[in-house]
Amino acid sequence: MGLKASDLGIGAVTLLMQLYLGLMMPMAFAQSNTELEQIYNRASEQIDQGNFTEAVVILEKLLAIAQQQNNQFLEATALNDLALVYRNQGNAKLALQLATKALKIYQQLNDEQGISVALNNQASAYLSLGQYPQAIQGFEQALKLVQKLGETSGEVNILSNLGAIYQALGQHRNSLSYFQQALTVIKTLDDARTEGILFNNIGSAYISLGEYEQAKLAFEQSLKLAKQEQDTQGIGQLTINLGAVYERFKDYEKAFILYQEGLPMMEKVGDLEAVGQALNNIGYIYRIQNQYPQAFEFYQKALEMRRKIQDKRGEAVTLINLGVAEFEVVKLAEATQTLYSAIEIVESLRPGLSDANKVSFFETLSKSYGVLQQVLIEQKQIEKALEVSERGRARAFVELVAQKISPEKLTSISIKSPNFSDVQKIAKLQNATLVEYSVIVDQFKQNSTLLIWVIKPDGAVQFRSVDLTDLKTDNLVPMLSPEELPPLPSLNELIRGNRANLDSEISALTADNVTNKQLNKLYQLLIEPIADLLPKNPQDRIIFIPHQDLLLVPFPALVDEQGNYLIQKHTILTSPSIQLLQLTADQQKQQPRNGGNIALVLGNPKMPKVALLPGEEPQFLQPLPASEKEAIAIAKLLQTEPLLGEKATESNVIQRIENARYIHLATHGILSDLTESGIPGAIALSPSASDDGLLTSEEILRLNLTADLVVLSACNTGAGTITSDGILGLSRSLIAAGIPSLIVSLWKVPDTQTAELMQTFYQQLQQTNDKAQALRQAMLITMKNYPNPQDWAGFILIGQAE
Repeated sequence: MGLKASDLGIGAVTLLMQLYLGLMMPMAFAQSNTELEQIYNRASEQIDQGNFTEAVVILEKLLAIAQQQNNQFLEATALNDLALVYRNQGNAKLALQLATKALKIYQQLNDEQGISVALNNQASAYLSLGQYPQAIQGFEQALKLVQKLGETSGEVNILSNLGAIYQALGQHRNSLSYFQQALTVIKTLDDARTEGILFNNIGSAYISLGEYEQAKLAFEQSLKLAKQEQDTQGIGQLTINLGAVYERFKDYEKAFILYQEGLPMMEKVGDLEAVGQALNNIGYIYRIQNQYPQAFEFYQKALEMRRKIQDKRGEAVTLINLGVAEFEVVKLAEATQTLYSAIEIVESLRPGLSDANKVSFFETLSKSYGVLQQVLIEQKQIEKALEVSERGRARAFVELVAQKISPEKLTSISIKSPNFSDVQKIAKLQNATLVEYSVIVDQFKQNSTLLIWVIKPDGAVQFRSVDLTDLKTDNLVPMLSPEELPPLPSLNELIRGNRANLDSEISALTADNVTNKQLNKLYQLLIEPIADLLPKNPQDRIIFIPHQDLLLVPFPALVDEQGNYLIQKHTILTSPSIQLLQLTADQQKQQPRNGGNIALVLGNPKMPKVALLPGEEPQFLQPLPASEKEAIAIAKLLQTEPLLGEKATESNVIQRIENARYIHLATHGILSDLTESGIPGAIALSPSASDDGLLTSEEILRLNLTADLVVLSACNTGAGTITSDGILGLSRSLIAAGIPSLIVSLWKVPDTQTAELMQTFYQQLQQTNDKAQALRQAMLITMKNYPNPQDWAGFILIGQAE
């Protein structure tokens, strides 16, 4: 059946599946040789039954005969099928060699059907070896061929394999979509075997999405079909997969029994990848029950197996699990070495991936960086822990910006994350106090600890931590998660509840309202532990480096017990990582900036139609008349003519945007991934005959922007998809396109108050080169007339102050 699976994360098990590709039946044997056909059919039967050792013996005999008879077609077929068997046995390296030999022969024969199958087998071997860019390329080439040839079953196989690779890369909805497409097609072909495999793959996607009941139903349907087909390998794999479901249900006894049943089945058929999975999962059950000697034994066995078959991703997973177990029994030196080894493997698998795939793949194993930080903190290695914190965030973002600065220097190799000496230099160059947060989650995806580093401009570092395990947000946050989903961790609930309240358009709030209590609670968690370390001079800058949901925190509005807002005491900026601060500063120096005051100011375009959710009917976005007034006033300050109404088209914007020093866009920001590119976000402009009125994040990435500052004076322009790489959205694309300083909003900001805030900001900016100071003064002035933080605290400055 060829179902491959491996668990992801620290202890928690999800599944990665690969689809059995099926044997390619020869169109002709030499002289219609009945004996060779019989040999081939015996090999097919052994593979169908999961008897891989016997299949290898038969196929090797067939290969020798083909070479003796100089029958190239039969030789390629035997090589191809041997590649399939060896991959199912976990020997992906040999499978790759054999599939590549078969591909060369098929290409010489100009046999497109054979080429498609060999490409598919080759790509599957690349996938098993963790060489994802090569795997994607191979699958896509094979898909074009089978579609050209009209081979429906081949199309099903490749669709499922593409689903498998996106599963490995952490794009689980995309993966599920491929599997479901393949299932729809296979139901027309009356192929129970492949249908069963697809149900298995669908179950694996549901596990990754946390939809465990759906996963259980899919696996049970697959198991029924595997038993019907007498598929030993499939039965064994599904037994292990169902164990993973029960593990998610925390029925560890049932999970353990199923793992123990599945393991010998997979050992018998020689599926070493599944053996490694089962050994690893059994180790987890022992660890969760505090039976550490047994856990170490099974993790070591799993590690040996995964190294033997060169399953790099599986090896990283087991190393992470082993490192966690060592940490739990206070084997700190061993845990340190184990976890460093794990993240080195994780990082070795990223080069060559697209930006979106780098982000999603990294997300599947990002928790390992948090565990290593904890291990280092326990050993008082504060500086090393900070290095790992930086190493575990915004890596794809860093590479995007670095590529823009020096494309010739950044090939397929990732640039190095900063060491502590680099961090000290950045703090000095920024002349700012850096505050880096890291949110640590436990094996059940609940926040456990908040780590905080404070780096002064002179390079001195202090460390504080906050225990989040007993964080209570009663009477502060309504239940935001749907009842059928697991509740968010308390810190995430607090942040998102606060953002929801600030976004609620309530016109007036009393001093003891829920919003101020939320902002005070966030102050207690994020600022109070380090308040004594922050600069006393309000003019001195603090650059916050948030993590995960902390990226949504309105730091200027955090309020202490005396009712003082943080912006009243400090000048504030943010950045997704410390290294990005340095890169945006380098970007500012290296790219030629426009010396004049050329400005692009846009307001209230004639709004386009947009379907904000898949399947929705496109609707016109609401006009923003106040933003038109805002644009007119700011254009006057910047001595330019604004683009308003029908003139605010994408073509007019593109014509001016690369030559502007200041870019001010007062319009709607859209959070959806309208192009399904994996890069969400778009700016609403006026539609025209030549464009749709949407400047998407994907399109922004292709621009070469040289402006000193971009202000997105719209709703939710700083929001997007939260990942370990930062927020995926408009802000990320603009910085990657060359912008060193960016002002974006965290919620739906009110029109009138925003217009006043923005005019005040530009007036202040004309008096100082410091954007952070200008924004602070604008907030303080606006606060006098509109004391509700909803009205003045919705904007943040990302990047450079000067």
